Amino acid sequence: MNNNKKLIILVVGFLTFSIFLVAAYLGYGTLAYKYNNKNIINESEKSQNQNSKNNKLKVKLKAKDFTIYDENLKEVKLSDYIGTPVVLNFWASWCPPCKEEMPGFNEMSKKYSKEKIAILMINLTDGEQETTNKAQKYIKSNNYDMKLLFDTKLDAANKYNITSIPRTIFIDKDGYIFKDNPAGVLSKEELESQIELLLQA
Repeated sequence: MNNNKKLIILVVGFLTFSIFLVAAYLGYGTLAYKYNNKNIINESEKSQNQNSKNNKLKVKLKAKDFTIYDENLKEVKLSDYIGTPVVLNFWASWCPPCKEEMPGFNEMSKKYSKEKIAILMINLTDGEQETTNKAQKYIKSNNYDMKLLFDTKLDAANKYNITSIPRTIFIDKDGYIFKDNPAGVLSKEELESQIELLLQA
C-alpha cells in the first residue's frame, strides 16, 4: 500500500513538474516573440527615420537666376551658363579678406578653360563705397585676368542674401547649388578641391 502511495506521489509530482516546464517554455516563447517583434518595429522606425533624413539631405536647391553686367554694361544672367558648372564669388575692392583670396581665384581662372567651368567674380557695386571704376582699377593694378561682373542693382546680392563677403557659391551644370561656402577666405587649395568635386558632379 505504501508503495502504491509513493508511486502515485511520484507520478503526480512528475506531471506537475512537466506542466510547469511546458508553461515556462510557452511563457518564454511569448515574451521572446513580443521582445523581438518590438525590436523589429523599432528598427523599422529607425530605418524609416534615417531614410527620411537622407532624402531631406539629397534635396537639391535650384540656383536663383539674376541679372548683372559685364564691363561693357551688357546684361549677363546666371541662366546663360546652364550646361556649364559655375563658381560665383561675391567681392569688393575695399574688402581685405576678398583681396586675400583673389590670387587663388585668378590662378584657377587660368587653369580651367571657360568652356569647362565659369568662374564669375561678382563685384558688389553699390555706386558709393564701391564703383565700377574702383573695381576695374583694382583688377588691372594686380594684373588679374578674370571674368569681372558688376552687381550694380544688387540683384544677385539680394537673391542670395549676401550680408558679408567674400562668399563663394558653387553651382552644378544643371543649375543647382552644389555648395554654398559661408563668408570667409577660401585658400587656393580649398578652391581647387571644390572645383574638382563640382566638375565630377
